[in-house]
Amino acid sequence: MTGGAVRQRLPQIKQQCKEKNMQALIVGGDRIESVKRQILAQGYDHIEHWSGRKKGFLNRSLSSRTRLIVLMYDYVNHSLAITLKSKAHRQGIPVVYCRHSAHELRDKLSNRKETDACCYCYSF
Repeated sequence: MTGGAVRQRLPQIKQQCKEKNMQALIVGGDRIESVKRQILAQGYDHIEHWSGRKKGFLNRSLSSRTRLIVLMYDYVNHSLAITLKSKAHRQGIPVVYCRHSAHELRDKLSNRKETDACCYCYSF
C-alpha cells in the first residue's frame, strides 16, 4: 500500500477503531515515541506501555480493550515474552514482534489484510 492510499484510508480506519475503543500495548523499550506514532497512525486511540524490566510485569493482566501487543524483543526477557504470547493467544490478541524500529513495525502492520483493518486477530 502506498503512502497516499494509507492517508486516504486513515480517517475511515480511525473511525472504525474509535467505535471499538481500541488499545495497543507496547512491551519493552525506553524511548517509544516513534513506535507510538506508527500505532496511532493505524487508528488505535490509546497506547499503554510496559517497560518489562521488573518481575511484576509477569503477573500483570491484559486490559479488555487491548487489541494489539507490540513486543520489542530486544528489551524484554524470555519469560515475559512467553507469558505475553500465551495470554495473547488465549484472548485472541495479535502480537507483533520487532526490534526497536518504527520502520520494521510499520512494515509488519501494513502487511495485515486491508479489508479487516482493526477487527480481527492476525497472524504475523
